[in-house]
Amino acid sequence: MEQHLRAETTRRGRLMVQGGVEALLRSLHPMAVWNAPVLEIPGYRPVLQREIDFRLAGRPFVLAPSVFCVPVPQLFAGPENDTVVMVYPALHDTVDAAPLWAPSAPAGHVSASVPPALSALLGRTRAVVLCVIADHPACTTTQLARWAGVSPASASEHATTLRKAGLTALTRERKAALHTLTHLGLTLLNTNGSAQARG
Repeated sequence: MEQHLRAETTRRGRLMVQGGVEALLRSLHPMAVWNAPVLEIPGYRPVLQREIDFRLAGRPFVLAPSVFCVPVPQLFAGPENDTVVMVYPALHDTVDAAPLWAPSAPAGHVSASVPPALSALLGRTRAVVLCVIADHPACTTTQLARWAGVSPASASEHATTLRKAGLTALTRERKAALHTLTHLGLTLLNTNGSAQARG
């Protein structure tokens, strides 16, 4: 669940880096519809509060993905001038992530499409490995190998090369070594994704 939520927040963060807050809010469709300056939640029924309309009036707005949220997002707000939080389900299928409760992806499955320009720059397999790390933050080498459809030795070799180039980083959590994307890696993916969209 933690990995799924990390992937969700990373995915939304990439959208905001690419297109700003507008792109982030538009990405919540169909569970929420952005008609500037109003974010509408179809079928919204408050669970703990009576308000149907929340006016931010300068208050912070936090998106909080949840694996246990009801199908319709819920809004929560503290006293005046406090943060408004929208808890939304992080289970819906998207272009670059499968639902949490679905069976594991088969070996060789790459959840995100690999931009041709990225393949030309890094080589197909290394580009796949980079995209898998982007889509599955904090994955182990074993998971990386399975999702990229390569052997653990090959996954480790490609991940090492990407790390030496500054595109990924290795963090440790207890005994596990976890691969994550760096800012440079995110920039490279966003640049190639934009170039592919323009093409």
